[in-house]
Amino acid sequence: MSVIHEKELLQKLRQGDSSALGQVYDLYADILAYKLHKLVKIDAVVEELHQDVFLRLWNGRNNLTEETNLKAYLFTIAKNLSIDFYRKASKDKELERQLALHLHLSYDHIEPLLDSKETSAILEQLMSLLPPQRQRVFRLIKLEGKSYEEASLYFGVSMSTIKDHMAKSSDFLRGELSKKYPHIIFGIAAYLIFK
Repeated sequence: MSVIHEKELLQKLRQGDSSALGQVYDLYADILAYKLHKLVKIDAVVEELHQDVFLRLWNGRNNLTEETNLKAYLFTIAKNLSIDFYRKASKDKELERQLALHLHLSYDHIEPLLDSKETSAILEQLMSLLPPQRQRVFRLIKLEGKSYEEASLYFGVSMSTIKDHMAKSSDFLRGELSKKYPHIIFGIAAYLIFK
């Protein structure tokens, strides 16, 4: 969408023009629904959150400025609504567990959390539960930055063995995070989906 067209839409929204809301809906409804569904996976909840995004846009239209990036604004609303939903869901442990299991994240998505003191300690604790050889392979690749090929040579095993260790490590960490620390998984997912 051109900058001029977006500024016109923003102005019409601020003036209370409901046709402008319809145009915004037509432009962004599909991508928002897709991203919400990737995160939440429950159709009824996705529909509710989807409607709430546009309702919040309409109710907050007086706060829009000419500089507002409409897509970013909508994604921020959707991300915040999703996080609120997960906070509420965290009170229902079974629902929380099921939601966390549906999120597909690799260790590459979790890796930036090593920068956070709290999550780094949690990940360190979980890594210590890996079998010794798997733990060594995982640390060499993810913490020391070695390639799979370098790890294969270092440990004197095949690349497929290294890949197997890494896949099983990632599955274990994702599973443990989902069970014990689902809030971390939800935070990562919301960040990745709405960035």
